Amino acid sequence: MTLAARGVQIYACIAGEGGPVWSSAKPNAELVQADGRTIGRHFEGPTWEAQDGSRVVGTVIGQAQAPQAHAVAWLLLAGRATGSGLLAGTRYVLRSDTAAGEKPPGDCAMGQTVRVPYRATYTFYR
Repeated sequence: MTLAARGVQIYACIAGEGGPVWSSAKPNAELVQADGRTIGRHFEGPTWEAQDGSRVVGTVIGQAQAPQAHAVAWLLLAGRATGSGLLAGTRYVLRSDTAAGEKPPGDCAMGQTVRVPYRATYTFYR
């Protein structure tokens, strides 16, 4: 199954070894079918959850730089599925076709948070 994601990557400014740095991204996006219907959401974990309650939590096992500038990386994730709905049995998730979402360039101020719009395609494999 392939779904589009529309949303944001959320970055927070945290303490790093040499001073403040941007944290890893936390996604907040809608999962949308080709007909435009929203059927789920994608959020921190990384987790994908369908409206029927089925869910997949992923662990990154591979990544590649996105071909588009300033886009988040393409990822291959091993999935751990729960529930008996749409996402049941998912073993792998592929994030591809990313647009935007990369962390802001430059320095940040401690406590600062930014929400960077992004789009991606997520393919779920059983």
